[in-house]
Amino acid sequence: MEKHLREKIGQVPQRLAARDVESYYPTRHFAAGWRFAFVFSDDTTRRMDVVASAGFPEVPVRTALVDHPPGMTWPHVERDGILCLLPSMAECDPDDPCGVAENLLNRSVRLVEELLHGAIVDQDFREEFLTYWAYETHTDSTSLISLLTPAPPSRVVRVWRGEGIEVVGEDAQMLERWVRRRFGAKVKTTTEDAAFIWLDEPPLPADYPGTAAELHALALASGDSAAEPLGQVAMSEPESLLAILGATGRGGPGLLAVKVGKPKRTRSRSAADPVSKGFRTGRTPKHLLLSRYLGAGHAFRRNVQRADAAWIHGRGQDPRTARLLDSVVMVAGCGSVGAPVACVLAQAGVGQLVLVDNETLDWPNVGRHPLGASTVGRNKAEALAERLQTDYPHLQIAGVASNLHQLAQQDSALLVNADLIVAATGSWSAESALNRWHVRQGRSKPVLYGWTEAHACAGHAVVIGAEGGCLQCHMGRTGEPSFNVVDWRGGAQTQEEPACGAHYQPYGPVELGYVTAMIGEAALDCLLAPRSRSFNRVLAASQRRIEQLGGKWSDQWLAEPGRSTSSDVQTIDRAWLGRPCLVCGNQRLGEEH
Repeated sequence: MEKHLREKIGQVPQRLAARDVESYYPTRHFAAGWRFAFVFSDDTTRRMDVVASAGFPEVPVRTALVDHPPGMTWPHVERDGILCLLPSMAECDPDDPCGVAENLLNRSVRLVEELLHGAIVDQDFREEFLTYWAYETHTDSTSLISLLTPAPPSRVVRVWRGEGIEVVGEDAQMLERWVRRRFGAKVKTTTEDAAFIWLDEPPLPADYPGTAAELHALALASGDSAAEPLGQVAMSEPESLLAILGATGRGGPGLLAVKVGKPKRTRSRSAADPVSKGFRTGRTPKHLLLSRYLGAGHAFRRNVQRADAAWIHGRGQDPRTARLLDSVVMVAGCGSVGAPVACVLAQAGVGQLVLVDNETLDWPNVGRHPLGASTVGRNKAEALAERLQTDYPHLQIAGVASNLHQLAQQDSALLVNADLIVAATGSWSAESALNRWHVRQGRSKPVLYGWTEAHACAGHAVVIGAEGGCLQCHMGRTGEPSFNVVDWRGGAQTQEEPACGAHYQPYGPVELGYVTAMIGEAALDCLLAPRSRSFNRVLAASQRRIEQLGGKWSDQWLAEPGRSTSSDVQTIDRAWLGRPCLVCGNQRLGEEH
């Protein structure tokens, strides 16, 4: 590489000794370095290093400005002079390490010229303000979590303080609810006021507050209304005043935090004098209280971890989030099909989930179920709901130990209120009853029925909408679907345990994952782009896998017009047309023949 750079850059670099590399970059673990010198537009010669780690050439070199100004003077220049040129996810060509080094060195020279010119200095500090603020935060063993909507106006919010953690929310009710869901019903949920300050623009490093007075000045720079929450919180004389600062950078809104301790008290005889010294409690003039509270006291700069729903379910950039958070979905059947679907709906951000199942988790279920050994013996719906509620405390997730028959008779409101019902019970008795209930209700909201064929070589999601067939239109009297993807030698592929009536489908979690992902996708389609007509989404495994297991494509599948001719996994949507059946009769046949 030294030869390549000498020829391309046009100068002989100084090879750095190992002790020099260690001295200049003690925390970097670099193994070698080469030093160049460049004359810049201000007629100043500055040295620049190319340094390589032991992972070179697979790990690209870094560049450093040896003659750099003090830290936080220029963006993209770290305190030891290392230059940040590439995004964190950038990849370099390991087969051309010399070309990469040449490119980075040239880019480094251009960056320094831009920094000397000055146009990008304030701009980049503001656009990437979260990064530079993090360099200047104070050590704190307590993590700070925000559930706030990072947008104006400035306002008084609430903070809950636990052991090693603080959580900020919009109001006491939502904050207490989140805390109980995350940490359990027995945890204390006392909250206090905190200030949320929306800044007109992100602060520059020179404006990072080091005292309470500087925090107040930073807020006032965005107007009296931005500083008002500080005053409101200070008036309650808290032991510590927490201020969350919000601003918009290049990638969207971001949050910072500053914590100010209560001003020190002085000793007068045997009692400690309060901040409100000289006045009765609650009667201290506001200007005097603010001057004491927001004075020369130290301001602790802190990082904030966003945990609001919009951030968790799309980094604040996914337009589907708001609609999903406002949705209610019931998942009936929390076995090996329904439980993974429930998990993916929670991950997608469905605001309210009701999980229904009347069975307990047993050891044979563990191998292909999201719940593991610690939940054996517990009701599947209740245990899954408990786990998901802890993992996603901003959602509302309930488990109901019941079956569809009981639910329709005793608590039909749960069915009626759902925007979508996902039925994965594997029980024709239960799902035919749900289908009859759905038809009686007028089919105003969709119901999705999901199941697998043998060995999970095919999966089905049948969505019954307001128009088209009902579930029974294409089902036999005992629940056999009229359309299958795969035919098997010897007929039925269910297997039996050495126990009376203990039958099961032979498949594992990997192949099942394709099916549950397809059903989950169909569920999201129902919520985000609902169709009025019933349809059947079908997933078919690869031809290779089907043949290995002794199956073959059914004649129905081979005749399907939407079927791909490739041998890869494929998904198609089929119409689920109305036909004479005992449930929906001929009510819609005229328009569909």
